Amino acid sequence: MDKQLVNSKKEYKNLKTKQERISNTLSKVRLIIFFIFLSILLVNFKVKLSALNIFLWLVSIVFIIVAIYHSKVENKIRKYNKYLDIIKNYEERSNGNWKKNQSDQEEATSQFMTDLDVIGRNSLFQFINFTNSLGGKNKLLDKLSLKNVSKKSIETNQKAISELKNNFNFSLKFQEKLSKIDKIKNIDYKDYLNFFDQKTKSNFPELIVSLIISVITIIVSILTALGTIKSYYLVGLIILQLITSYFYVLLYKEDFNRISKCARKYSDLKEIYSFIENQKFTSSKNQELQNRIKKGHFILNKLSNIADLDSYRNNFITYLIFNIFASLNFIILYKYISLLNDKSIDFKNSIKALEEFEVLISLTTIGYVKENISIPKIVDKLTLSLSDIKHPLLTELECVSNDFSCNQDINIITGSNMSGKTSFMRTIGINLILAYCGSYVTATTFTCPIMTIFTSINVKDDISNGISTFYGELKRIKAALDYSKNNDGPFIIFIDEIFKGTNYNDRILGAKETLKKLSNLNCIVFLTTHDFELCEINNKKIHNYHFKETYQENKILFDYKIREGECTTTNAKYLMKQMNIID
Repeated sequence: MDKQLVNSKKEYKNLKTKQERISNTLSKVRLIIFFIFLSILLVNFKVKLSALNIFLWLVSIVFIIVAIYHSKVENKIRKYNKYLDIIKNYEERSNGNWKKNQSDQEEATSQFMTDLDVIGRNSLFQFINFTNSLGGKNKLLDKLSLKNVSKKSIETNQKAISELKNNFNFSLKFQEKLSKIDKIKNIDYKDYLNFFDQKTKSNFPELIVSLIISVITIIVSILTALGTIKSYYLVGLIILQLITSYFYVLLYKEDFNRISKCARKYSDLKEIYSFIENQKFTSSKNQELQNRIKKGHFILNKLSNIADLDSYRNNFITYLIFNIFASLNFIILYKYISLLNDKSIDFKNSIKALEEFEVLISLTTIGYVKENISIPKIVDKLTLSLSDIKHPLLTELECVSNDFSCNQDINIITGSNMSGKTSFMRTIGINLILAYCGSYVTATTFTCPIMTIFTSINVKDDISNGISTFYGELKRIKAALDYSKNNDGPFIIFIDEIFKGTNYNDRILGAKETLKKLSNLNCIVFLTTHDFELCEINNKKIHNYHFKETYQENKILFDYKIREGECTTTNAKYLMKQMNIID
């Protein structure tokens, strides 16, 4: 685990302990002051002394000051507790205690997302997800689906993520401030952008008339108080203002509903915007996101002012006072209409920038919780070179690393059941996804080109659509073959137990023909099989690898290391005997 996390945990634990001691002391002080106040109050009932009244006021003021200070201390404790909770979440990912029972509800937009455990229970998404808002979460899922990947975007993200990795304090405070927003987990801020999409005619003339009536009402109030004019004039003006304000809200009901719903929701972002604006970034990506936040902050301040004014409409007393003497409803709508004429596009872009920061912080997770990491090297040549590669979802100390390299090859992997064939493919696939997102990978070195990913791993039948397992496999492989007809770019395909859904003879025939076609395409193939006949195909692009097992004291042992050549052992009979299936 990154040293920054260890040091931060120690620092905030100490700060929390210190503030808790202060809080306990202040609690006792407040209790003592309260008893002093009661004692003086009792004495004052018996002995009427002006000095006691003065002392009573002084004690009251001291109590209020101590209470305010105590409240600030409690806020610090809550903040430090949140910091420690966030750090704990990172620790759990480092020590293997992060796994969750629930699955993601989102549908996979790319087939590889389920095959390579990108989404679902105990998935890559759950492992790296440190987003707070619903919009940030959806943006992270979209990022992991590898849409619009380019060498430039990868390198730009790499620099941004590397910078954030070296500034854990920013990631920690960013998450803490965002998590304080009420119901943030259910908020997709893009849902409220219709606030800016409406066009309402200017209400400036109505505002002027209303303000004139408000000024008259104030003057009449003063004159009424002085006894210069009769009070019924004032009552008439008040009724006029309230009726006008009421019907004005009815007339612009949709606008006021948007103001109440959206302006308040966005005003909660004021603290996080200010925090980001005051940071110093060096990477072009982070600077660009920060600039978008700065531009949006101007609009956010106006939104916050509108939200503050709108809050007075929810209190009966303030609603009456401000609508009678200050034309509150007219002013709110005027500010809203004026805001629509400002650069609302800047604010929309700032929301996207905020969510992008959430995504980048999540993609930094691997860098924080793993030690065997590196920034991938993206090349143009169709070559794959990996050293000490590990599966990012497994506990690092318990995970066996492997080295591997290939060019435009078909890599057939054989081995006994449970020896690690499929896991090895998934290890490469899931690290490729991290690489294309610009994140760290769990390998000492990782060199790859940009390749479209295809998988045929977790293929299941679909009764509702009349698709068998075999037909499902055919569709997966056909998708890769069709891609090659319309695209010049390279692709990589992971095939687990090719055509396992059909009989032996058809499986061998189909597999040989498939490998023959793939050998002529601009791709890298990883294929696992128990059919050793495939290892004997005479094709210079086909290379054989295997995993093996050993037996010790009637126990089967795996070292999970990939080796060149085909497998020479099987363990099916052994396992069936262990389960008393055969004698």
